[in-house]
Amino acid sequence: METRLDAIKGLIRSAGGRVTATRLAIAETMIDSAEHMTADELVTEVRRRFPTINRSTVYRTLGFLEEAGIVDHVHLGHGRAVYHLADRGHQHLVCESCAAVTEIPIEELRPLEVQLENDHKFALNTRHFAIVGTCERCRRAKR
Repeated sequence: METRLDAIKGLIRSAGGRVTATRLAIAETMIDSAEHMTADELVTEVRRRFPTINRSTVYRTLGFLEEAGIVDHVHLGHGRAVYHLADRGHQHLVCESCAAVTEIPIEELRPLEVQLENDHKFALNTRHFAIVGTCERCRRAKR
């Protein structure tokens, strides 16, 4: 069975790139992390394993990985963008009150995508921004 890292290597090659130590270090760090990470957090984590990697190299590599469709960045509210692997499609719901982030399967938005396309000829991009609202806990606390 192909591992996530093997799949990422294949995607790098398909995008015309070389499988480099930096690209693998970033991919491995993202696979190992259950959380979304800012670019600075990724730099810190990658440097724990490879102390000589430059910050600018990590940023350039993130750009390549994003262009290749391997990594997505998303804005979770008003903070800095965070990165995650693109192989598991999901949408982010962010609470405006407590900043809790909930991930939902992207399939749950398919009916909305179809409706927007049919009614307005509009193609929804679910990858770049979170859906912002108020979670149940915060709504209950306000009652």
